[in-house]
Amino acid sequence: MTNSEHTPILRTLDAAANRAREGLRVVEDFARFQRNDAHVSAELKAIRHTLQACLVDWKSDDWLPTRDTAGDVGTTISTAAENQRADASAVVRANLKRLEESLRTLEEFGKILDPQVSVRIEQLRYRVYRLEQRLLDNHTLRQRLQSAQLYLLVTSSQCQQPWRDVVRSALDGGVDIVQLREKELDVQELLDRAEQVREWTREAGALFIMNDRPDLAVLSAADGVHVGQEDLPPNAVRQLLGTQRLVGVSTHQPDQLQQAESLGADYVGVGPVFASRTKDFSRFAGLDYVTQVAEVATVPWFAIGGIDASNVAQVCTAGASRIAVSSAICAAANPGAMARQLKEILANF
Repeated sequence: MTNSEHTPILRTLDAAANRAREGLRVVEDFARFQRNDAHVSAELKAIRHTLQACLVDWKSDDWLPTRDTAGDVGTTISTAAENQRADASAVVRANLKRLEESLRTLEEFGKILDPQVSVRIEQLRYRVYRLEQRLLDNHTLRQRLQSAQLYLLVTSSQCQQPWRDVVRSALDGGVDIVQLREKELDVQELLDRAEQVREWTREAGALFIMNDRPDLAVLSAADGVHVGQEDLPPNAVRQLLGTQRLVGVSTHQPDQLQQAESLGADYVGVGPVFASRTKDFSRFAGLDYVTQVAEVATVPWFAIGGIDASNVAQVCTAGASRIAVSSAICAAANPGAMARQLKEILANF
């Protein structure tokens, strides 16, 4: 191959290497700073170093003189979609595709230089495919979380009827999320109960959240875990759960909201808004906190604490579009009817 024939190949490899490095850095920053996922971050860093080793073996520094940014016809070609990203997941999805496509270009054209290095690039591409699944496999969960409005916390001691009947009736009434919140049960009984709720919520198309137990969330195939201010922080829970499940956090004041978001919470509870039968608080966050959160929250949030059919309109007027309740449904004579009533009120705001 003459030098003139070689130059377009080297230009192609140089451009693909730059795109791969850029896409990889965006994805790595997402895993590190937004998902707080140490495992994925470490794997992406390892991929970055392996890619660099491949480029060194290809003597990529020799490609630099062939670069012609001013003469590259592709720099003037763009589409409207390139300038639009709906959310962080869309950013990551686009950059994962950019990375995968660039690796494929390196793999194919690199065979001209050294086929053995191309085989290593191929293996990198497969590693990225696996990481893509891990990074984005809870996208559907997040979409379902975004559309959820009515969140039920179930504690058997709060139930007027047998807790099983309450959960099934509430699901029939349209509850979007069920959290199992039992502090007094032994581990085996709690796990048995979690597995039962998991089955019912799956049948109903609802999300299932475990309170405060990442281990039981994994064993019962729950969709996530909810923790309070005195429990493990969300980034620690994320290390136990990975990115495949949701992490929720209770917040009572603005700095807790900011911290929960910065540590990677998928959603937050906001309250207590009113006095509650479930928990005792020395002071209440109240409707003012609801209004504050409505203005600044960047993740889905649920107003919680003493909310029922008599005051949910006040909560919605303050800015909430999602609520979490316990006794309002658990202590109702007809949990399903109460769930339907609450959802109807929410739908009217």
